[in-house]
Amino acid sequence: MKKVLFFIVIFCSVLMGAKAQYQDVTIAPNRVKYWVGTGSNSAVFIVNWCDPDTALAWGYRFDGDSVLVSTMLTDIVAADARLGFSGTVSWLSDLYYAEGTDTFRISPDYVVYNVSGGYADVADAQYFHSGDYVKFGGYSCSLPGDSVWIVDPTYGNYWLHASVWNTPIEPVEIPGIPAEDATISASAIQYWVGTGSNQAVFIVDWCTAPNALAWGYRFNGESVTVATMLTDIANADPRLTVAGTPSWLTDLVFNDGEQVYSILPDYVVYNVNGGFADAADAQTVNAGDYVKFGGYGCAQMGSSVWVEDPSYGDYWMYASVWNTPVIAVTPPTGVANYEQTVLSVYPNPCTGSVRIQTEVNETVVLYNLQGAEVLRTVAQDDITTLDVNELPAGVYFVKSGARTAKIVKR
Repeated sequence: MKKVLFFIVIFCSVLMGAKAQYQDVTIAPNRVKYWVGTGSNSAVFIVNWCDPDTALAWGYRFDGDSVLVSTMLTDIVAADARLGFSGTVSWLSDLYYAEGTDTFRISPDYVVYNVSGGYADVADAQYFHSGDYVKFGGYSCSLPGDSVWIVDPTYGNYWLHASVWNTPIEPVEIPGIPAEDATISASAIQYWVGTGSNQAVFIVDWCTAPNALAWGYRFNGESVTVATMLTDIANADPRLTVAGTPSWLTDLVFNDGEQVYSILPDYVVYNVNGGFADAADAQTVNAGDYVKFGGYGCAQMGSSVWVEDPSYGDYWMYASVWNTPVIAVTPPTGVANYEQTVLSVYPNPCTGSVRIQTEVNETVVLYNLQGAEVLRTVAQDDITTLDVNELPAGVYFVKSGARTAKIVKR
């Protein structure tokens, strides 16, 4: 009789009858983030604590037709150090969860449970199948669910009602997720591109480099797109080269004449403030934000967002984050002014000549990647043409007044 009391709530048949009173709240398996076990079959494990009223869900994978509830419970507890229980699997006295400052306990309440919202036997005798869910919780905040008629010659016949709960369920995070994203204070930035009253930080993490590198970006207005920020910085700093388009980057290369870092053959991914970000030409940046690009191969899983996709199905999307220390880049050689505006050049990349938007009597200087001056002229008009036909292919840096741009010679 004690085992029966552990799993179900006994309601007087005169008061309750056979009709189910409440529906149990569950969670779709594709919303579960953390899965324990392996196999072609799956079920969901849920715990509902009463104080505070919180319900969390795990996923469980297995082979075979069915598994004991006690096996599921012990496997998940063994895999997840945040979850534990007191008592035995046939007579639980507590189920507790601890993460950070959050601690949930069922004790001193009674521990009860159901399988897919219905009556369940003791955990070491009750089986579940693929597609089921197993839900434990505190008796005090449970509600009467479906019932079964018990014929008991010793205590008399009665209805047994399953314990159900109506608390919304959240999936537990994968242990160690979200990982922390390394960043840098704006006050530590040495090289700023752009002008304006607002500022943000731009970071690139190359998986092969000992440190991620950071630039500062200044702008006016409430926000700018990530694509604008990326393009302006790449145009201003000859050491940084962007391959692909802002909405589909294939590489970010840094070459200061001593070290060369490239993301290829890895994939280029990025985040904003350590969180999920849209395509670079659609994602905006606000004052105080940071934008961080890097290689997918060395990224860790950050925070997640739920994506509803009618074509491929709904899923969790995780931000890519990196824990590599971040240091500030120094200004490019030959550039004394840290605050630069972008110079308009066309075509870029170029082959024989390049047209630069200038102001009359401005001195126009072209530097190679090592900072050595290779061309100098004085602007006679608002458009100055530089003949680069005899220059070797590579990356160059042009400066006209206080404005700068990067030129790629092919």
